[in-house]
Amino acid sequence: MRDSAEEIKQFKVKMFVICCDSIEKVKKFAAELGTPFPVLSDPDRVAASNFGVDRAFGLSRRHTFFFGPEGKLREIDKNVKVKSHGKDVAIKLEKLGFPKK
Repeated sequence: MRDSAEEIKQFKVKMFVICCDSIEKVKKFAAELGTPFPVLSDPDRVAASNFGVDRAFGLSRRHTFFFGPEGKLREIDKNVKVKSHGKDVAIKLEKLGFPKK
């Protein structure tokens, strides 16, 4: 995602990541990667549970949720491929008709 941030920034969208780790771990993770987007902490797994991505043994599924400007869920990508995900997101934003800046 970080490497494709410029492609995604072409669109009028807000992007963030939610991790189920502690705030300390999330801060360290974001700093090490130099993420150009916010990384939020969900240590109690409330968001993970509400979005249906919580799994057993403290793991969560990697999904991407695309919400339109009206706040309605437009699509869920349940097949996240880590190596190409940033480019995949940019392609999906184009396909879904998200406006560009």
